[in-house]
Amino acid sequence: MMLISFTIALLAAKDGLCANIPLRRRQMPYQFSPDPASGLDDPTVQIADASFGTAIAAGYQGPSASSQNPALVGPVDLLRSGRVNHGLKPNYTMPLYYGMSASNASYWWIATDTSDKGNAKQLGLNYAPKLRFAAQSMDAQGMKAAEQLELVNNNIYGRRGMVDFSPVRNTVAGNSTPFPPAIAEPGSRGDAEYTPLVQLTNAGNEVWNAPIIAGDLTEEYLNQFCDGVPTDRAEDFYSKVHDQVLAICPRDQVVTFATVRGFSFGKSLLYIVPDSSDVLPAAIDGGTYAPRLGAVRTGQDDALFSAVERIFVSTNGYTNRDLPSGAPNNEIHHPWRQGLDSAVLGEGNPLNVFGAIPTVAFDYSPLGISSFGLGRSIQSEMASGNV
Repeated sequence: MMLISFTIALLAAKDGLCANIPLRRRQMPYQFSPDPASGLDDPTVQIADASFGTAIAAGYQGPSASSQNPALVGPVDLLRSGRVNHGLKPNYTMPLYYGMSASNASYWWIATDTSDKGNAKQLGLNYAPKLRFAAQSMDAQGMKAAEQLELVNNNIYGRRGMVDFSPVRNTVAGNSTPFPPAIAEPGSRGDAEYTPLVQLTNAGNEVWNAPIIAGDLTEEYLNQFCDGVPTDRAEDFYSKVHDQVLAICPRDQVVTFATVRGFSFGKSLLYIVPDSSDVLPAAIDGGTYAPRLGAVRTGQDDALFSAVERIFVSTNGYTNRDLPSGAPNNEIHHPWRQGLDSAVLGEGNPLNVFGAIPTVAFDYSPLGISSFGLGRSIQSEMASGNV
């Protein structure tokens, strides 16, 4: 089993209809909020419409039961600071923040989780009490996983660690098996002092997940991408901005991030991966390689003072290449597609399984520890009735 710590931000857990969620801030252009009826990009995670099997149109349906009780059927908006845009390629539009580093370089960042329960509720962030324990994690050189900083004039001041967005993300499948890949190069790299975790020493010593998603760029430059990133400008843009940013607009104070699909306790969910402590998930998921996150102690999950939560990852699950010829309806997607082999081949998200998410369990943390397993052998055992 291989253990890797990386930051995530849970967005939405769904059991049923992909409902539109009221926008609490200015919305990005319509192209980032496609019609939910347009379908999903992967048949392995399709969700039935509320009108399925009836003669009543979807627009006539009442509110989902989850709007009254998040444990019931329907979508649940977990990260409530922005909007989940459902459709062919789901994404998330959230508030964008401006910061100034200790070296007086500007940067742009987002906030997703905090150990501060009151402010998590007020700001619509994920409440993650386990983050408090990340602040005490320390590597052999005495570097802590969270940077201790102060608020000055309503903003975080003095971050020392920065991110280089100039590398080109590149993942090439391995020779004998797709995973591990022959080449895995993240599209952005944090320096030795960079961490997305900040502990505010003059604001209750609470810990916040605050990833940097763009470097020293002017508002004028970034405002050119309020409506998305044109193909002919993508190379220049992604040499300066996080690879998962689909649009960024300081004028409207918002940024749109690509999402990743996953599951937890039978519920499908969407999440984002801003950072990772290892180059492999950073390259595969498109996050920033942040080695300082490696200071977080792993292997104890829900033990006393643990800052982490498990994520279960299949390495050798079925890929679309395993689909037999002459499949019904000329199907090209394997119905059991899942895992890192498939992800490295570019077939879609690995469809990881989370140990805990808000509303389902109390031990959620944005610091996920990947437990790698052999998905296909497990499926074969289950099919033979031996498990």
